[in-house]
Amino acid sequence: MDFATFGHLMIGGAPRSGRSQVLRTIAGSLARTHSSADVHLYGIDCGNGALNALTRLPHCGAVVGRNQTERVVRLINRLKGELSRRQDLLADKGYADIGEQRADTAPDERLPHLVVLLDRWEGWLPTLGEIDHGSLTDEITTIMREGASVGIHMVMTGDRQILVGRISSLTEDKYGLRLADRSDFSMLGIPARKVPEEIAPGRAFRNESGTETQFALLSEDSTGQGQAAALAAIGERAAARDADVPRHRRPFRVDTLPSRISFEEAWELRDPEASRSKLWALVGIGGDEVMGWGPDLSQGVPAFVIAGPAKSGRSTVLMNMARSFRTQGVRLVVAAPRQSPLRELEGTEGVLKVFTGDDIDEDEFEELIEEADASREDPVVVLIDDAEMLEDADAASQFKRIIQRGTDQGLAMVLAGDEEDVCSGFSGWQVEAKKGRRGILLAPQDSSSGDLIGLRISRSMVGGPVAPGKGMLHLGTGEVQTVTTPL
Repeated sequence: MDFATFGHLMIGGAPRSGRSQVLRTIAGSLARTHSSADVHLYGIDCGNGALNALTRLPHCGAVVGRNQTERVVRLINRLKGELSRRQDLLADKGYADIGEQRADTAPDERLPHLVVLLDRWEGWLPTLGEIDHGSLTDEITTIMREGASVGIHMVMTGDRQILVGRISSLTEDKYGLRLADRSDFSMLGIPARKVPEEIAPGRAFRNESGTETQFALLSEDSTGQGQAAALAAIGERAAARDADVPRHRRPFRVDTLPSRISFEEAWELRDPEASRSKLWALVGIGGDEVMGWGPDLSQGVPAFVIAGPAKSGRSTVLMNMARSFRTQGVRLVVAAPRQSPLRELEGTEGVLKVFTGDDIDEDEFEELIEEADASREDPVVVLIDDAEMLEDADAASQFKRIIQRGTDQGLAMVLAGDEEDVCSGFSGWQVEAKKGRRGILLAPQDSSSGDLIGLRISRSMVGGPVAPGKGMLHLGTGEVQTVTTPL
């Protein structure tokens, strides 16, 4: 593979013809001969996990499986964003392609080549290829159409399906390993009579010319374990060689989100810079490099919405935010009209009052807030569980005042409620909270729920069983982020 001329590559073959091994050989060869600052690798494994060994290479940012839908979407979105960024960069500097950019700039400013290895196209089509009416497949075709000139390359394997249809027309470089039917070689422009009846594993024929090729192994041990061990050995040598490569020149990561995490573990993953504000609160961990995420209520509208159906973990998120605030010296006023774990905060340090009724007296609430403001300089946050029950509370005007003017007074509000009822209507304090465009959706069941946090979400992102622990977080940036919420 010479990156001066290489675009994309497709390899068709029947099962057990050596398709996955070709990808392992390519990855190992690239890692052996190129720095992890110059070549970045990503794997999409739609088969039996043959690409997992690539994670031992310092060049590899991620290997995602077809069952990791959320992670695949994150990877494709990052690649799509990188494609746009590179197109803008090359256009601004007047470069025709990545080759000119790399030849004309200092070594630490050269764009790396990104090689995406996709194993088993026939496994992609009925699973990831069906998501959101084939949007991921459309992104793959866009990358293949526009990516080669900016240094993003696809190397794909599959059965005969990869040699027909729209995808097959996006590259001229193709090889055919042993196919289920010799007549299928006609799709490569090779007459069946020119193909031997017996084809050994790893033996392939180049399209049009029919040039016979034997793909290499990484070591003499041809078993999957032997090739994985060879990749690991290459990875160890490459890691030692690239020890001085700075982090910003290494591949971006698309890490796996843990299914469960404690508050203490998640708190250690927060960004020290972003969480410097006292009014920052931990909501969950997420992102490509798995960090703690949450809103800073000292910025913008001082409100945050937690929405979801019953048993989706709304109260748990509220408790995590309460713990975050208390850790940083923020005082709390709590309202829990229904049975809620927030009632257990009654009498604990930093909690001024816990309201448990289905109404809150305006004078009592106003006096409580004024006394708190006069007594100390620490911020005060109002936490409300089952907020839909207090939509018409006597203290509604005070709630609205906090949302509209709380930023200057060190006041903020977090409300949680059922996605069908909370923040409904056209006016009122809860509609004002929704205008902040910040919140988290837990197991949303309707695409219209995105309005609660200021986003449009597709139908493919909603529905399914209600399982606490995962949510879609929006911090006002316009991008939704999947996060795991701490226990």
